[in-house]
Amino acid sequence: MTALEFEARLVDWARAQPDLVALVQIGSRVQRGGTVDEWSDWDYQMIVHQPARYLNRDWPAEIAPCWSAHFERTERGVMKLSAVFDGGWEADFVLLPAWPMKLACWAMRHPGWQGWFPPALRRGISNLRLVAGPGHRVILGGPAWERRYAALAVPWPETIFSARDYHDHVAAFWRHAVWVAKKTRRGEFRAALRWQHVELQAHVYALLEEEARLAGRTPRPEARKAEKWLDETRLRQTAITTGPESRVMARALLDEMTLFSEVSRSVAEQRGFAPPDYRAVESWLRTALEKISSPARGS
Repeated sequence: MTALEFEARLVDWARAQPDLVALVQIGSRVQRGGTVDEWSDWDYQMIVHQPARYLNRDWPAEIAPCWSAHFERTERGVMKLSAVFDGGWEADFVLLPAWPMKLACWAMRHPGWQGWFPPALRRGISNLRLVAGPGHRVILGGPAWERRYAALAVPWPETIFSARDYHDHVAAFWRHAVWVAKKTRRGEFRAALRWQHVELQAHVYALLEEEARLAGRTPRPEARKAEKWLDETRLRQTAITTGPESRVMARALLDEMTLFSEVSRSVAEQRGFAPPDYRAVESWLRTALEKISSPARGS
């Protein structure tokens, strides 16, 4: 099954679903300047009247032989089914109810009214612009949905990285750094590794994204395509080696602390934020970790 054959089968299946209101392709395959190769997956927004009908793992097999299918709630709070089909083709389907999508598309045409929109609607608009704004293609839905998605072209105020966002990320980083250090000292290396990758990296990259924006670059969330928007210094600093061994973990956390200290100061200076004083916890961590990371004294 070639890529074209897979796409054709998917579209044919979608056309046969009576309650599928619209199928909109997003992701790198339709983004301006997107890189498409043999490793690229397909990303779709499935706009339906009753999303609950698709909350099972059976229907992907109606498209093509399916090796694996699973659900997850994304960081943006929507349900997504990810499937791997025969031949290794991957596709993500975000399930979206029709009427909130119609409301979000209508609201996008009125940026001056956003102060009156409830928080849930503002979040929905922000998420829609984030994932579909870089590029989209209305496959099913006709002119009505093409007009709705055309609202993505309406200029919209950028989401501001606030002082509260900054302080939340800084506080969370140092709290989780203490946790990772203690797990490392205790010998719970895999728990420390997981927390380092899940929690610490989230706060590091939140500030790296803001630093890149301030430098006039266009970062992507979740470290996507970071190789294109990080500068050379940050690329080197983010090449941190980790592994389930005390000395390696200690050195990795020390390197990550250095990176975070630098980027948090950089963002604070450029945005005029008052940087919080975390020197005490940083000093305590460095003292504890350097004892582990030293070849002469490490365990």
